Order: sequence, then C-alpha cells, then structure tokens
Amino acid sequence: MFIQLLQAACLPGAHGDPPPVLVTLGVRADFYDRCLRYPELADALQHRHMVLGPLTTAELREAVTAPARAVGMELEPGLAELIIREVSTDGPRGGCDSHAFRAVGEHDAGVLPLLSHALLATWQRRKAGRLTLAGYRAAGGIQGAVAATAERAWSGLDPAARTAARLLLLRLIRLSEDTQATRRRSTRRRLAEEARDPDKTEESLEALVRARLVTLDADTVEITHEALLHAWPRLRDWIDEDRAGNLLRQRLEEDGLAWEESDRDSALLYRGSRLAQADGWAKSADDTFLTRSAVEFLAAAVRLRRRTVMISRAAVSALVVLALLAVGSAVLAWQQRNDAVFEQVVAEADRVQDTDPSLSAQLDLAAHRLRPDDEDVRNRLISIVNAPLATPLLGHTGAVYLTSFSPDGRILATASYDRTVRLWDVSDPGRPQQLGKPLTGHTSWVSTAVFSPDGRTLASASDDGTIRLWDVTDPGRPRPLGAPLDGHGGTVYLLAFSPDGRTLASAHDDHAVRLWNVADRRAPEALDTLTGSTGAVRSVAFSPDGDTLASGGDDDKVRLWDVSDPRRPEPAGAPLAGHSGLVHSVAFSPDGHTLASGSADDTVQLWDVTDPAGAKPVGAPLTGHSGPVWAVAFSPDGAMLAVSSADSTASLWNVSDPAYPSQVGVPLAGGSGEMYALGFSPDGHTLATGSGDSKVRLWSLPTSDMIGRIGAFRPDGHVLATAARDGRVRLWDVTDPGRPVSLSAPFEPGDGDIRSLVFSPDGGTLAVLVGGRALQLWDVTDPAGPTAHGPPVALSTRYAGPDTLAFSPDGRTLATAHDDRTIQLWNADDPSRPRRLGKPLAGHSGYVNTLAFSPDGRTLASGGADDAVRLWDVTDPAHATRLGAARTGHLGPVNVLAYSPDGHTLASGSDDGTVRLWDVTEPGEGSGGGTTLAGHTDSVVSLTFSQDGDTLASGANDNTVRLWSVTDPAEAAPIGRAMSPNAKTGNFLSFSPVSHMLGVSSGTDTVRLWSLGVDDAIDRICSATRGVLTEEKWHEYLPRLDYEPPCHQ
Repeated sequence: MFIQLLQAACLPGAHGDPPPVLVTLGVRADFYDRCLRYPELADALQHRHMVLGPLTTAELREAVTAPARAVGMELEPGLAELIIREVSTDGPRGGCDSHAFRAVGEHDAGVLPLLSHALLATWQRRKAGRLTLAGYRAAGGIQGAVAATAERAWSGLDPAARTAARLLLLRLIRLSEDTQATRRRSTRRRLAEEARDPDKTEESLEALVRARLVTLDADTVEITHEALLHAWPRLRDWIDEDRAGNLLRQRLEEDGLAWEESDRDSALLYRGSRLAQADGWAKSADDTFLTRSAVEFLAAAVRLRRRTVMISRAAVSALVVLALLAVGSAVLAWQQRNDAVFEQVVAEADRVQDTDPSLSAQLDLAAHRLRPDDEDVRNRLISIVNAPLATPLLGHTGAVYLTSFSPDGRILATASYDRTVRLWDVSDPGRPQQLGKPLTGHTSWVSTAVFSPDGRTLASASDDGTIRLWDVTDPGRPRPLGAPLDGHGGTVYLLAFSPDGRTLASAHDDHAVRLWNVADRRAPEALDTLTGSTGAVRSVAFSPDGDTLASGGDDDKVRLWDVSDPRRPEPAGAPLAGHSGLVHSVAFSPDGHTLASGSADDTVQLWDVTDPAGAKPVGAPLTGHSGPVWAVAFSPDGAMLAVSSADSTASLWNVSDPAYPSQVGVPLAGGSGEMYALGFSPDGHTLATGSGDSKVRLWSLPTSDMIGRIGAFRPDGHVLATAARDGRVRLWDVTDPGRPVSLSAPFEPGDGDIRSLVFSPDGGTLAVLVGGRALQLWDVTDPAGPTAHGPPVALSTRYAGPDTLAFSPDGRTLATAHDDRTIQLWNADDPSRPRRLGKPLAGHSGYVNTLAFSPDGRTLASGGADDAVRLWDVTDPAHATRLGAARTGHLGPVNVLAYSPDGHTLASGSDDGTVRLWDVTEPGEGSGGGTTLAGHTDSVVSLTFSQDGDTLASGANDNTVRLWSVTDPAEAAPIGRAMSPNAKTGNFLSFSPVSHMLGVSSGTDTVRLWSLGVDDAIDRICSATRGVLTEEKWHEYLPRLDYEPPCHQ
C-alpha cells in the first residue's frame, strides 16, 4: 500500500500538470531482488534508474572540498591531498597501481563512509572556521575512523553476535604464510549456509553493513577497506594471536567446500598427519570456529580413519595392546591438555602485559589458581605487587575528557563525549559505584567537570559554549543551579576554581579566558575577559595561593596572569615560549613554585614560577611519549607528576626536585583509545584516567616509593637511608613497609655524587662515600637530626667502584678503596676522626670495585676490574695479609660481593652476566672456579642473601631481579623466572633484615620496598583490579576454561 501511494503521488495530473511530488529512492544493490517483487518499483528500476558507481579521484576531491565551501569552511593546504592519499592506499579497483591510473581511477565503494567519519571528527576539531591537518591527525585519520567505528559496532552486539561477527570477518580475510592479510570476497548465501548460527551471523552482518565496515554488492560481501585489517586493534589481535591456527582453519574450510562441490568424494578427505593436525587444532579451538562444511568434512575424515583402524585390527591381542596404549594416551592427553591450558593462560597474560597490565595480572592469578606451586607464576605475581593496577568504571558511551576528585576524595566526576557528566562513589577505590543518574543538559560533548574547593558545587562546560553549575551537596541527587552561563566564545575547553572558591576561570575557543564571580553560586556574574592569545585557549589553572592564573592553548604558549584582584587581572610577565605545538594542559605544583605544561609536541615542560613575572624553564622537556600530551597533574604532596598522552598511556615522574625529574616505573596502559584525562585523589594513592575507549580507570599507585637511586637498611630494619641524584641523603621510617615516612630533611654530605651508603652495625653511624674521593661519617643516632661526626676524609681514588665501602661486624673497622687499585682499612672507634690502619692492601691489577667483610669479621673480600676476587686476613686490621691465590673464573670485572649469613659462601657478580658461589669455609684454601649461576643477560651489579641464607637475590643491568635457591650452594638453582621491578634495577638490592622484603632501585631516582609474599601480591591484585576480568573477557581470552573468577567476590 505504501509503495502504491508513493507511485500515485508522483504521477502527472489529469490535465498534464506536473506531478505534485518527486520521489527519489536510494537502493543498495543487494536489495534489487526485493524491489522487483513490486511492479511499481520494477518499472522504475527498469526505465528510470541511475547507477552510481565508485568515485574517481577528482570526484572524491570534490566530495571533500565542496561541502566545506558551501558552509564557508576553509581547508588547510595539503589536507585534501592527505585524505585522498590515505583512502587510496587500497588502490583503485582493477588492480592497477600506476600513478597515472590513480589520477582518474575509481576508488572502492567503501571509501565514502570511512571518509565521512574522519571528516566529522576533523570538523569537531576545527579552528576558527578552518579544517586543519592537526585536527585530522588528532582524529586519527582514516585509520582512526575505521577503528572507532568498528569498536562501536562491535560493542553494540550481544556475546553470541560478537562470536558470529568475529568468524564472519575472519572468513572475509585471506591469510598467507609470509605476507600480510588481505580482503577476500564471499557471498551472503554462502556465509549463511556455512554459519553455525545463521540468525546471529545475519544480525552481525547487518550491523557491520550499517557501520559501513562491510560492503554488500548484489550478493557479494566484502570488507569495505583494507585499512580495517591493520587499524582495528581487536581484528588485528584476532589475526595475529593464532596465525597458524587461522591458516589451518582457512585451508580446512576451503578443502571442505571443495569436498562439498565434488559430491563428497572420499578421495579428498584428509589422512595421516594432515588429519591429525587438523583434528587436533579443531578440538583445541572448539567447533564454533569452523563452518558447517568444514566440520562435516573433518568428521567424515575422522570416521574414515576409524573405519580403517577397525578393519586393520586382526586379533584380540592387538586390541588389548591398543586398549592399553589408548589408556596411556588418554592419561598423556589429559596431562597435555592441562599443560596446554596452563600455557595458554600464561601466554595470554604475556600478550597483554604491556597494553593492559591489570588484565595481565588477573590472568597471572588465574594461572596461579591452576598451578599454585609453579615458581614462574609465583614470581610473576611478586613482580606485579608494586606495579600500578587499575579498576575500570563502565557507563560512559563516548570518550572521557576529564576526571576530577572531590576535595574529600570520596566522589569522582567524569565528563564525556556522550554529553553527560557522571558521579562515582570512590570511597573504596576497589569497589567504585555510580551515583544516581548521569547529569544531562549540555547539547554537545562535555569537556570538563570540576568541584569547588568546598565540594558543594560542580561546574561543567561543553562544546555547546555553556557553563553549568550543579549543587552536589547530596551527590546522589545533584541539582542544577540557575540558568547556564553563556560564554559567547564557542567551545569551553576547561574550567578551574580559585582556591577560595569565589572565582571560576574558563578557557574558550575564541582565544580568551573568562573570569566569573561565583561567590553566590545561584547568581554568578562575569568579571573580566583575558585576551592576548592568538589561538584557542585549551587550559587554565590557578596557583595554590590564588594570585596567579596560568593558561595555554593553540598559539603554543603559556601565559601567566596576576588575578589577585579578579576584577582587574593583569599579565604577569611575557608569554612563556618553548613548546612547538599547542598546549593542552597546565598545572601548578602544590607549593606554587613549579608549573607543568603538556603539549601536542609530545613533551612536558617544567617552569620555575616562584616569581611569575620572571618565570623560566626548569631543565629540558620531559620526553618519552609518542603522541600529544593531553593532561598533566601533580600529586598532592608535589613529589609526583602524572602525564597522559594520545599514545594511550600515562607516565609518572618523580619531580620532588624539579631540576632532576625522573620517570618512575613503566607507563600505565590498558585502553584502546587516547588517554585524555587524569587526576590524583587527595591522598595521592589513586590516579583516575579517562580514555577514548569510553572507560574511566582507577589506578592503585604504589605507596612504598622513596626518593633515591641507592640505599642501605639500618641493621634493625626499621630505617632505610637513600641517596638521590640531587646529592642528598634521606632517612625513612620503614617500620610499615607499605607507608614509608620521611624522618628528617634531606642532608647533603659533600660535593659530588653519592657513591655508597653503609650503616655501622649498631645503626648509629652512616658512612657515606661522596664522589669516590671523600669519606664522611654521620651521626644518625637520632634520625630526625643527622649531624656530621667530623670533616670529610679525602681518598685518592678516581675510578674505584661504587661498592668500595664496608663496616666490619664489630663496627670498629671500616674498609675503603685507597687509590683505585689498593684498599685502606680505618679505625672507626672515634667516628669523628677515622685513623688509617696499616699500609694500603695491594694485589689487584685493576680497579677495586667492591668490598665485603665476612660475618665473623676475620676476612675481607675484594673484587676488581681484573676479573678476580681476593681474600684478606684482617684479624689484626693493622697488619692485614693476603689469603691464598686470587679466585678467578669470571670473564669480566667483578662488580659486587656478598657473604652468606653463615660465612661459608661468598657470592660474586660480574660484567660477564654470571654469579659465582665460592666455598670460603677455609679462606686460605682455593675452591676451584666456584658454582656458576647463569641467566642474566647483562652485568650483575647487586647481590643480597636472605637472613636464613637459603635465598640469594641478584640484580643486573638487564632490568631484572633473579632469585636463587642456595640452601646447598653446590646445587644452587634458579627460583622461577626473572622478575622485573617495572624499571631499571639500578645498583641497590637488599633484603630487609627483619622481613621477607627486598629494597630495590626502581627507576632513575626511585627506591621501592618489594614484598616477596605471594599472598600480599594476590591481595593487592584482587583489591586493585576488581571488575577487570569479566565473564565476557574470560571467554574471549580463555575459551577453553569454565568461568571461575580468580578473585573470590
């Protein structure tokens, strides 16, 4: 009836009048057969149709530029050419790749849908009526459009349809042994016939077609654009995670189809090893990954094999033998299956370790539940104990642009591209809960949502150009406060409250910053507009005292303003130049002396703003990210700076001394989109990030970090001394290892780098080796007020190693290097005046690198650059003598020595990457080459024995720590796999004297306490990654296991 009415409406009038309505229909080629069922449409298709073929290059250029011209938009030079080049990467249909042909050739039918997504995202990032190259690249270009579109289409499917979509897409891809995957065509009928679930296959196909990821041409089905194969991470993972299996599946399906088309000729069935390989893979992968014809083809081959076996069984004895073999094979197969499942879990954990450490931790925990006694998995869990881990917050349906904690830290506000603000109860970060319904009202994406200092008001801003205030006194029932504020400046990118809460600053697209009086939050008023920027202003931040406002934007500069009187703001000094890209974010340190700015040039710059009018850069920019920096934030104590980037990661930096910033640990990863937002909780223990994948993540940050690159435990284990790159020593109370507390102000023991720290056995004196050329003893009886015992003692060393400092067990003798190749003993009875004991001990032909006293104090061991270990009788320190011949066997300099607690074993670590264990029960007698422990791939630089002497830990420049069982040194063996402290190990590695814990250098200037208890690791993983391994993800990564969450809810 509807079609008849359409026809009647477009027929000419009775007197030859023109038809009242002109009807134009757009029909996909695969719907022609349905149209032909209606005579009216059949006639129109036969006589009044126009076939729209693929666009030529010239037409494609017009499709890009003409709509922009029609609305007065300008395209930056080179943008159209870049777009056309990117959409042409698949080549024009017909297979000719010549440049001349591309000039006039046709492009794929799927180009326009991809182009429309990319241009929409570029338009949303327009600048002053102009579409820019930077906006196009920030949107991700064609590949970004493909990935974003594909992920949205995938997310809209239920689990069964997702499985069908995965199989459908893999069947539209051709794999080969040594080339990249390419598209291949199929037919709708064949896909439906071959599907195990035709209804879900049809549902997923329609979803992919609607998303313009798959093109239907009559009955032909094809992936729209080659870019989908490498731009969508999920599809790329499907292809790569089991490439051999996918190749086998592809061959199996093709051979099954050929078997069907040949009337199921048994001669085409697999036999022998080919059948065993295919059957084994099919069982491990589950039949749902095969087409119907492939399953039947394989089943027929298996039946044929069974018949052949049955015929070949000639005697009962053979049957008995075969039965016994079958039992043995079943047991073996059961064990092999368990091994394969366990190895799959570990492999999946490895695969996502760098991209999603929280998911990797949960998978490691699943492996531990399968094999609780596996040492490798135990060490994997221990390695994770100090890594940042995240709990996801789900709810937003678009990118999350800002995360903001309430002043009491109990509420988190998030602003999103989905035009909403959401509030979350994060009083228990391990169990976050959404509060009430999303805050709506903005008519475009929401860029920011920030709390007032008293926590009673939330301010949000949007691309719609408005600012809204909300009463969040009851966060479960937020209420709007008055009418929205119209800034008349286009997109509002960011908001910031002054510390007293009376002023609100807003950053606008019209190159201005606006100030608002919000003392009466129900009747805010405009104060003044700050101008001067030559581009959109992207960020604003108040200094802690409220007198200075910083802004940054598209003119690549940072500006400071004196807003001590917000009704009369004035520029404070000249604009700060240094970035080569737009400034996305600015943030003041809590003490107000440092400003951080993050830029599209992929860097962060620190500025000294102690005097805002004379602000200057501090050091070189912080680098390491491979994409624009979107956000920067200081921790509440000012010691840490967090940085988020378009490369989908966030990094943490130790900025306790802004002149010596250093990265802490590895970058935080876990999302598939750009990381736009981050914010610290008021206690500094949690970092909230927002990403382009619509997820908010709450990262549980390590709480045992201390500033320093080397360290030493006091013998009672309650105090740790660390030395940092700034040349200062810090003392820490580590009674509670999870919450170290600084005991005093840092002190500077002398000029130059601090090479070594050693406590006296009574813990009252700290010996410090400064610059390798001076020794100073400090009185640390009262750790809150360390004082120098006396002036520094000069040494004649230049190249001696950093480990050339050791106290004897009675505390009366101190050993140091004397002049690089000799050793000096000192009487330390009076720490204010150390006295030389005897002549320097000579014997090494290379620089002395390390010294260690035996537990009974009668022997001193030394290691040097001459690859040798020497022992010295120091029973009478004033007349020390050499004990026997040098211990040799290392193929490189000896860097570090350590005695076992019983004194019977001496461990040495060398540049040759090995550890050797020497029997020194009789120090004067040689012990051969010693037991060699190999495994490190670079120089061994640290060694430490556990208090019971059963475990040795070694650290190397390969950034790993290894544990060794040395209960019987002659049979020493590694304990599990190597562990990574999530950054360079450095030279500090020491067991705590009182707990099963390691002190480890973890980064350029960070020391961490590392619990070796697997239960501690499990507790932390479960508390910090709750909700990560959902049932859906479990079946995606572990399809061969029944769902059993590794953390008991």
